[in-house]
Amino acid sequence: MRLYGRPATGRTVTWSFLAYFYTLFPQTFRLAITGQSTRSGPSRPPQDPASVAARFLREYEESYGTAHPDFYAGGYSAALNRAKSELKFLVVYLHSDEHDATEKFCKETLADSELLSYLRTNDFLIWGGNVKETEGFQVATTLQTVRYPFIGVIALSQPTLGSSATKMVLVDRIEGPSTAEQIIQRLTQQITRQSAVMDRLRAERRERDSAREIRQQQDDAYQQSLRADREKARQQRQAREAAEKLQREQERIEAEKQAALGRRERHLKYLYENLPDEPAVGESGCARLSFKLWNGERVIRRFRESEPVEHVYVFIETIEFRENGSKAELQLEAEEHVGYKHEYDFVLISPFPRTKITEREKLIKDEPALWPSASLVVELKDEDPEDEE
Repeated sequence: MRLYGRPATGRTVTWSFLAYFYTLFPQTFRLAITGQSTRSGPSRPPQDPASVAARFLREYEESYGTAHPDFYAGGYSAALNRAKSELKFLVVYLHSDEHDATEKFCKETLADSELLSYLRTNDFLIWGGNVKETEGFQVATTLQTVRYPFIGVIALSQPTLGSSATKMVLVDRIEGPSTAEQIIQRLTQQITRQSAVMDRLRAERRERDSAREIRQQQDDAYQQSLRADREKARQQRQAREAAEKLQREQERIEAEKQAALGRRERHLKYLYENLPDEPAVGESGCARLSFKLWNGERVIRRFRESEPVEHVYVFIETIEFRENGSKAELQLEAEEHVGYKHEYDFVLISPFPRTKITEREKLIKDEPALWPSASLVVELKDEDPEDEE
């Protein structure tokens, strides 16, 4: 057999056969030789990352058991952000059910106790995703996976010249079948290579956190001082307002008291001016009453029998308005206050037998303690708590 006019050697025949096989079965040939999937996209529509992560874990444990790395229970972006914020290595495992090596890799390599202990001891953050899911497929595309099983190691990069920003980059990729020992070795190499960068980043993080904590403490102290000042000002304002309110209330009470006193005095002046004159000596039908006042003074006055007992009380109450009384010269306008009920602070007592004269609406002639004459004692109510009208 000749190809292009040259004798067909054994090597030429072999490559010609492989090329012919690849032409007939491109998908099978590529999968067998490279382990690379020819799937053009995910088989499931996009879903909530947390739900996808939960389904991945559930299906993984149903197929390969519960001995596996502690997969992050969230989406890839969330895992990436968490690894960046916590300055951790992110280990990405991309799972494909189509490859023969997947089952052994999951049941043996990823279930290896030494590997699991290593991952936990070094505090790796591990995210797993199935390429048949939308997110897993997108991650595979981003990381440009070629063979499965695939493990990618992502870490914070050193800032580039002229920039202080750091970003997460793929620092190592383990593709195809591998043992737990090989994975541990590769991860150890990356820890060693990235240690200087990670240590520097951690030191910078601690410095920033310390500075932020100091600023926060200063701000807290300032806010606390500000709150204390505001509270002090509030208390002072409340105290001032309370004092002003108390003063206004006292002024109101005093004003009402003075108004009440003024109203009382004007009403008493009205009662005084409207009290009938004392009957002339010798006028018949009159009662002669003798009073012993609260100050020991004695007063005598006659009243007509047809006058009410109220007039006797008015006489005693307005005695200070009479000539030589303490209010005789007081310039006060008499005024009758409609609806005003005057309260007497004294009571008339007939001493033998002791009788309180309280029925002021009765006529004098109808009050045995007054008619036709009587000697009475004027007792202040404060001096006799039992006195009641």
